[in-house]
Amino acid sequence: MYVVIAGGGDIGALIAQSLHHEHDVVVLDPDPNVVERMADLDVRVLSGNATDPEVLREAGVDHADAFIATTNSDEVNLIASMLAKGLGAEQSLTFLGKAYYVEVLTDPRTMEILGTRIDRVFWPQRALAREVLEVVLLPKALDTEMLAGGRLRLVEYMVDAESRYAHRLLTDLEWPRGVALLGVLRGGQFVTPRDEDFRDLVLEVGDHLVFVATRGAFPVLHALFAGSDRVRRVFIVGGGTVGYMIAKRLSESRIEVVLVEQDPKRCAFISESLSGVLVIAGDGTDLKLLEQEGLEHADALVAVTDNDEKNLLVSLLAKQMGVEKVVTRVSRSETRSLFERVGVDIPLTPRQAAVRAVLAYLAPEGVERLALIEDSVEVIEVRAPRALEGKRIGDLELPPHTIVVAVIRDERVVLADGDTRIRAGDELILLADRDEVSRVAGIFRGA
Repeated sequence: MYVVIAGGGDIGALIAQSLHHEHDVVVLDPDPNVVERMADLDVRVLSGNATDPEVLREAGVDHADAFIATTNSDEVNLIASMLAKGLGAEQSLTFLGKAYYVEVLTDPRTMEILGTRIDRVFWPQRALAREVLEVVLLPKALDTEMLAGGRLRLVEYMVDAESRYAHRLLTDLEWPRGVALLGVLRGGQFVTPRDEDFRDLVLEVGDHLVFVATRGAFPVLHALFAGSDRVRRVFIVGGGTVGYMIAKRLSESRIEVVLVEQDPKRCAFISESLSGVLVIAGDGTDLKLLEQEGLEHADALVAVTDNDEKNLLVSLLAKQMGVEKVVTRVSRSETRSLFERVGVDIPLTPRQAAVRAVLAYLAPEGVERLALIEDSVEVIEVRAPRALEGKRIGDLELPPHTIVVAVIRDERVVLADGDTRIRAGDELILLADRDEVSRVAGIFRGA
């Protein structure tokens, strides 16, 4: 695949990093420092403005499989995307930050005027809000993703000091019927059942367990980690687009929401728009204010201002006050590990959330990307060809760390094991290293 990326900032760099091993990538940016920033990647960097047709031609957009606009300017992204499509790019994708543009471009009347000049719009703020909501609404869960149209759930829990699973041999543990343990995250490494040291693994405090569960089995699994805990009260610091979307959805779920925002005008807007949300005009890092509003009684705190330092301070204050779950917005991907080291439960970046959506959109032929674990392992879906009819999953010649997780057949989902036999047309959900996804796709296409 030939991909042209406009913008060598955080989003553009993350996409280039994810694609350069298997695809031809060109990055456009007027900043000469981008060449140095991309030095470790096998990409071509052109210095120039993405709204200049001559620069786009030099980048080869006329034969590009995809053009992706990721600059910090919505206007540049829009113009560049339409120019690239007009010059011959097969697909034109753009990132937007302003809700107004997103609303306009998703209006069918607008698309009728533009024709097919923009194939897909990505809104990082909305992607982040969705990720935050998914983890906030599940006590104890650090991440979750719905698969197979909601019939299967991917979920991640941490082994804490009070957990019944701490210091237990992994193979001694039994999980409910309809639940499969996909692997253990420890120190940035994901250990799966196909790794040699998996069977001898003793769980430690701080390990993350990643499961997949059927719809009926998930409540049983969740009770093992969260008991009867429910989310009743959530504090949100930051009333921007992300904070607003989160507050609206939580309020609709009948959860008590307290939102702290410094801008009086923004406070007035949110208060008028969301009658069920208590809006406080003030500084979210003011300890006295947080104590007065009862932060210690919140089930979760969500820090989503546009300032990483403020989000970090609010998060640390919340942990000191005993808040069980702290979800924090991190604008810069490189500082995410710092947030984790100082004790923030769930640091999320809007850029990474949206980049995952791009990678899913650009998946190899015959592959649907469903989820990403620790930025290195993917959950994907492929269709079984006729050549695999009747074959045992245990007999498939797959890459070393690739696991068939489940089989979707006739609207039913069955967790797979080595003896499960495949039928032509089955949808198979697999766990695979990110670098092996294209190889796995080729195996099933060529079977």
